Amino acid sequence: MNVLLVTVDSLRADRVTSSVMPATRSFADDAVEFTECIANGPSTPASFPAIHASRHFASIEGLGIPPRDADGDIRTLAEMLSDAGFATAGYTDNHFASGSYHYDRGFETMYDASGTAEAGRLKQFVQSNLDKNGALFRTIETVYNRVDALLAGATDADSEYERAASLNERALEWIDEQSDDWFSWLHYMDAHHPYEAPEAYQQQFLDEPLSLSRCRGLSRKGTHHPEDVTDEEWELIRQLYDAECAYIDDQFDALLDALEERDLLEETVILFTADHGELVGEHGHAGHPPEFWEGIVRVPFVLHHPDRDGDAVDGQIRLLDVAPTIADAVGRPPFEGWQGASALPVADGEIGAREYAFGDVGRQIEYGRCCARRADGWKLLRHADDGEFCFDVTEAPAESPADDRSGDGRPEYDELSQALDDHQERMRRFREDGSVGIDEEDAMVEDHLRDLGYL
Repeated sequence: MNVLLVTVDSLRADRVTSSVMPATRSFADDAVEFTECIANGPSTPASFPAIHASRHFASIEGLGIPPRDADGDIRTLAEMLSDAGFATAGYTDNHFASGSYHYDRGFETMYDASGTAEAGRLKQFVQSNLDKNGALFRTIETVYNRVDALLAGATDADSEYERAASLNERALEWIDEQSDDWFSWLHYMDAHHPYEAPEAYQQQFLDEPLSLSRCRGLSRKGTHHPEDVTDEEWELIRQLYDAECAYIDDQFDALLDALEERDLLEETVILFTADHGELVGEHGHAGHPPEFWEGIVRVPFVLHHPDRDGDAVDGQIRLLDVAPTIADAVGRPPFEGWQGASALPVADGEIGAREYAFGDVGRQIEYGRCCARRADGWKLLRHADDGEFCFDVTEAPAESPADDRSGDGRPEYDELSQALDDHQERMRRFREDGSVGIDEEDAMVEDHLRDLGYL
């Protein structure tokens, strides 16, 4: 049995609909769809330890995961499958999901577009020489967006990242070379800001497609200066995001068609998920700030297994469960150090939903931003200096200030607070035991954050 893992950067669960992503919606209807999957972090650095190594971000000191020889307590899904005889290959264009942070562990082939593209390195030089935090950048931002678009045009790059269609081609070329069981991971970046879908996809949602410069300008305004975004611009940002989701839908469908043409679809376990969601105007933000609103932490989790019928499973699971679920699906025992567990017993009704899902983000804020979400929808968000918020998201999915119950003396708040305290203490002990990734103060980290538009 082969394994295909497709992770989409910044894809909200509520975009897997017949109006935005019809092919993916059809795929989910015929597969085992977990409708309450919670990301264990609001960003790629915070969520990928959970996806690849079934480890909470806060259980590792620094970013990424340790190198293989440095920590026997951490094992990746790729390592487990490689040791079981699977050929392994990964395809990504995100620094924080690449070999730079040791996510190449277990992959015989690792294609990292973020580290190889000449245009990306040139763009990085341009971005590194502009102070985006100062008044000067606000003054020249329009010029910058035009220069950025001209640079893209000069290098034939119509996207900030390598497109999903290109990653598909690379993966399929590798798959065609395999004679035994294989594991392939693809990480699509198209839904990550800036939203700059090809014109054909923009035309599905906008009256007229926008220029590359305008697309990038809106995305940067929404992520860096959201207080200046007008209602009309927020609507454009939402439409551009949906256009990117529609593009991903077509590319994922094309990948499935290619597997079917090769008579591989019914010989392959396929998991489709996302590392986190995205805000498109909710709570006054675009992108995925270090916060834990539902738009950021609710992600799709759809498992195609040739021996399983379609089913919608409502019980809460977590991205932490990706690796154990895939291992279970191909009949392999889980690694004992994994902090998640297979979601298949939840689907089969053998066990209940995960009582708690925890999320963490640490960079320079001492893990002061975190959350706990209970299976019944009660949720506690700690946003450091921004305060605490407690919601019953089944009753108040918008998580508006009027629905905040953090100061109401509710027993649910006390239970969530204690559970989150306990979780943070467990994570602290893990860090002290010596699981060390990349130092958050490393100059490479700042370069990568800037390259991805966070700084």
